[in-house]
Amino acid sequence: MPWETRNGKGRYYTRTNRESGRLVREYLGAGAYGEYWAAVDAQAQFERAERDAALFTEIDELVELDKLVAASAANVETAAHEALVAAGYKRHERGEWRKTRAQA
Repeated sequence: MPWETRNGKGRYYTRTNRESGRLVREYLGAGAYGEYWAAVDAQAQFERAERDAALFTEIDELVELDKLVAASAANVETAAHEALVAAGYKRHERGEWRKTRAQA
């Protein structure tokens, strides 16, 4: 919690940051100064939450688009397979399409 009391003397607003792998506490002020920095941090946290929500929405849209592309690719592959078979080709064991020999 960013508000803390030291030696029973008022409340101080603090911010904790990670520097070089260790936590460093920054004292920002008491009273009106502390309230100001608390409001600044609350606004920044709100903006981060909005950006995260927008990012998750975009990710969900991309997942749906990926599903549509995969379904379309499967349809195209099936159509190509049927067209090649109708044209007299067969799929070789290594995945290659080869023309079948003409029957005499």
